[in-house]
Amino acid sequence: MGETDALLATQHISHSHGSNSNLNDGTQQNWQGQEDPVLAPLLNGEISAAPPPKDAPISSNEAHSLGAVKTNLMVGVLFMGTFLAAMDMTVVTTLLPNIASDLEASSQMSWIATSYLLSCSSFQPMYGKLSNVLGRREMLVAANLFFAVGCLLCGSSFSSNVWYLSIARFIAGIGGGGMNTLSTIAISDLIPLRQRGMYQGLGNICYSLGSASGSVLGALLQKSVGWRWAFLIQVPIAALSAALVFITLKLPDESPGRGSVWIAIKENGHFDWSQIPHLIDLVGCISLVSAMLVLMVTITFLNDPGQLGLYEWAALLLVLALTFGYFVHTELNVENPVIPLKLVVGNRTILSSSLTNWFCTMAMFAAMYFMPIFWQAAYGLTPWDVGLRSISNFLGISIGSLGSGLYIKATGKYRTYSLVIYSLFVLGILTLFLTTFHRDSLGYMEYFLMFLPGVGYATMLTVTLLALIASVDYSHQAQVTSIQYAFRATGSTFGVALAGLVYQTGLKYKLKTAVLGSSELLSKYGVHKLEKWCQEIITDNLFDTSFDKTLQYKTTGSFMFGSQGAIGFALVMAILGLISSMFTREHFLHTSVPSRT
Repeated sequence: MGETDALLATQHISHSHGSNSNLNDGTQQNWQGQEDPVLAPLLNGEISAAPPPKDAPISSNEAHSLGAVKTNLMVGVLFMGTFLAAMDMTVVTTLLPNIASDLEASSQMSWIATSYLLSCSSFQPMYGKLSNVLGRREMLVAANLFFAVGCLLCGSSFSSNVWYLSIARFIAGIGGGGMNTLSTIAISDLIPLRQRGMYQGLGNICYSLGSASGSVLGALLQKSVGWRWAFLIQVPIAALSAALVFITLKLPDESPGRGSVWIAIKENGHFDWSQIPHLIDLVGCISLVSAMLVLMVTITFLNDPGQLGLYEWAALLLVLALTFGYFVHTELNVENPVIPLKLVVGNRTILSSSLTNWFCTMAMFAAMYFMPIFWQAAYGLTPWDVGLRSISNFLGISIGSLGSGLYIKATGKYRTYSLVIYSLFVLGILTLFLTTFHRDSLGYMEYFLMFLPGVGYATMLTVTLLALIASVDYSHQAQVTSIQYAFRATGSTFGVALAGLVYQTGLKYKLKTAVLGSSELLSKYGVHKLEKWCQEIITDNLFDTSFDKTLQYKTTGSFMFGSQGAIGFALVMAILGLISSMFTREHFLHTSVPSRT
């Protein structure tokens, strides 16, 4: 597998036969005690491992049982970091206008949020490989400390202007990305795949609760003690999380999650630290972060393409192509790649699961972001009314998360179930799209519109993770988990950015044709006043046009047109996600946790 034999020793291998999508027919075997096999030739679109000898021992639940209490305690500590990272993102979103006003930087406000997202998305894919070498616990502690230091700088006098604050948010994002990714990876070290869906569902709910509580906490702190305390209050929580991880996350000696360094020291009495750059693929890590940073900057500018001229766009896209090209070249020619590209391309389940995650995340975030805008701009609903209509999304996520976990635990299968739920996800987005053609509010029906998308998205997160992990041997599970989070992070950003581009383009076009093209309005107000109002409507969706019924009618129609484009984009992405999911194979979900012995 390209891993150093002396350090990674033996692995838990999942061996698959045939091209049939249903592999739960008795042909699946799990064994331990074998040296990492060399990747066999691509066979029917799947990477297969060399078969085990007949006397290879089969793993069991008792292989390194920690007991339910200890296991659940460790999982709870891991969820603490997930909750904190989710809460942080919505805290900042709520406080952005206040922060920008205090720092007198409204025009640079977006960089406060973007800087965190840049580092979070860029560093996320590395954590899987780094934790394979240095250990899950050590990397989780480091991630929590990075997050704590970043939050401390955000709340201190260091962040005296928007650029210093953005640097502090960038540092926090390095840790935030690891807190999410490594929690998921570490839980896979503790929980068998057959039960993994239940825990992933609980993790999804925990993340949603963190997101929901962040906006409330941010508003309360801003009103009482100021926005800086929204960051400072997270410092002791992150420090406590780091301490609890260090104290409680004690994986068994036979767990590969202890890391190659620890395993080598335990088995050989020493470790050659000069091998670290080779083992972690240092060049690959640097090129990956560089490529992801350029990609995220490119996505950021998509929100307002007019910020850059033609030559600037050409230069940015050229740099993007060069950085990703160098990264791909590097990863295809090293022994221990940070992202196993050959495996990604050769294993269709990895590719289809990643694309399903990417497309569905784009669809979901576009819908979550632009449906509230539609309700406020077209129907004049208050933020409170919009919030009430969004509750069904959280309920859907909770039911979808737990429901998929229970189903997979009971049956050991996921493919047919996931296709049915993904179809409901498409139906839910389609329903949202159709409502954007109604000028009048649909009343109580709107309180249930976000339910199906929530169910579908939560199920997708659970199923794609399980399919991804089950399709590879243990030596690659941490890395493919990081891949999923990278697709998820870029998908959320791409979804909002591209849907926003479609929305703004549609809104501007419709305002130009409907408002500036109205002879009645032109004769009443003149072209200059109408152009000024149109610009204000574009920058402020809550601009009051009730003083003129004709202007209000045409403005509402423009908002509807822009929203139809944004939600229509979400619908296309949801359909692409459904199509991508059809290429995911059914893999055996073992009932034991991985072991080296």
